[in-house]
Amino acid sequence: MAQLRHLIVVVPGIGGSVLRTTEGAARWDERRRRFAAAATRPHRLGLDAHPNLVPVGLMPDITLVGPVVVPGYDGLVRKLRSRFDDVRVDVARSGGTPDTRADVLLFPYDFRHSVQHAARRLHDAISARLGGEHTGARHRRVIVVAHSMGGLVARYWLGPLGGAADCAALITLGTPHRGAPKALDVLVNGLAVGPKRLAKLTDVLRQWPSAYELLPRYAAVGGESGAGALAPHELAVGAAGAVTSQFAAMAKEARSVHEDIESAWNELYGGRDCPEVTAVFGRGHGTLQQATLSSAGITVTKHAASWLPNMDWHGDGTVPAISAIPIEQEDVRARRAVTERHMALGSASVAIDVLAEYAGDSLAAVRGDQPERPWLGLDLDETVPAGRPVAVSVTLCGVGADERTRVQIRARPLAGGQGGGAPWQPCPRVDEGRWRADLPPLPPGTYAVEVAAAQVPTVSRLHAQEVLGVVRVEDIENNGDGGDSGDVDDLKVPSDGQVSG
Repeated sequence: MAQLRHLIVVVPGIGGSVLRTTEGAARWDERRRRFAAAATRPHRLGLDAHPNLVPVGLMPDITLVGPVVVPGYDGLVRKLRSRFDDVRVDVARSGGTPDTRADVLLFPYDFRHSVQHAARRLHDAISARLGGEHTGARHRRVIVVAHSMGGLVARYWLGPLGGAADCAALITLGTPHRGAPKALDVLVNGLAVGPKRLAKLTDVLRQWPSAYELLPRYAAVGGESGAGALAPHELAVGAAGAVTSQFAAMAKEARSVHEDIESAWNELYGGRDCPEVTAVFGRGHGTLQQATLSSAGITVTKHAASWLPNMDWHGDGTVPAISAIPIEQEDVRARRAVTERHMALGSASVAIDVLAEYAGDSLAAVRGDQPERPWLGLDLDETVPAGRPVAVSVTLCGVGADERTRVQIRARPLAGGQGGGAPWQPCPRVDEGRWRADLPPLPPGTYAVEVAAAQVPTVSRLHAQEVLGVVRVEDIENNGDGGDSGDVDDLKVPSDGQVSG
């Protein structure tokens, strides 16, 4: 096995950090007794109630917390340890002693605040581990692997905060460099589980600067009458009866953060201190792409906007493919299209492959806008209400289907599943290269939705998987005013950053 030659810094996405109060009470983690608390008492995550939560580790695995599916990173740590020799892991925790001999630094942060807030902590965490090295030794010492919003945190550290000289490379995994229409839908229309909008949790999310920093920074909002498209920060207060003064002000502030990143990176790009950037993005999955402004409100859909490029790229289920590529990046060799959906990108093997190149292993990997092998694009909600069928659409990407191609789907319970899931069932073809079926209603819990395709041209078989959360929506809304218990728990975060209880 190879030896890591750099300090690998892992920066998670929104929801990917374990958070506690300053008194040690857990507010966000994967444990079952907080499952209900995050949903029924969302004020516990409000910036007004708890302006300063303490990040203590990364979420271990993709899981359901309250009514949302959140990313996990133990898979990435396991792959690092499997691929490289004697990997020493440290966690950036407030008040902790930095391990200056660490090979991998896991960087949790309070994802409710602006990426500026997290980037300043990232600057301090890296400086604490490199501070004892002379300038020449720390030059290009760091490689950052950043998932989703973590890529914006890293870009702010590298650009406006001047961290670029210490960094050899940045690998972003499904980062919304140009924003995501999904954030617009949540902030304007509310967080939804099926047809139900969760008003109390939406009110809390609307307090978070980070949520606005995920808004599309491009013209994603078109008008019914064919009027010119607008970016969210350009929407006027009162537009469609959906744009509040709070939204308008915070969207403009978020835009200024992106402008700071863009300005700094325009100066960096192509210069001697510019890190190599590999943008990893998912393609072919059903993803919210554009919004329409009308008298009825703002409607966000998965139909690609005709005024935007690469209409057939779709995305990773959360971030459109065109958004996951930095604005200044022109070299197609510096981006990689993969088959994973958004949550799974946090532990994608492609990150390990890129790191191996920096460790000296020549992979001669093919980079580009499309994965090398055919893959299955999925379209399904990450969270659905209990008692309702689960709609799943499947698209064969990268190769044409023939009349023999067959697709099956099933739901397999993961931690917390109360039932036996759903057995394999055929998925009927609806048109050329696309299949659709409804899984039967599932009890509350977390499931793996598995899709298998047989007799696929060139590869014979394909498999895809997505984590599905099933929640009882009436319990969330009916208990939304519950008290705020102390809830000091016995959560232990070992030195390797893996969470255990």
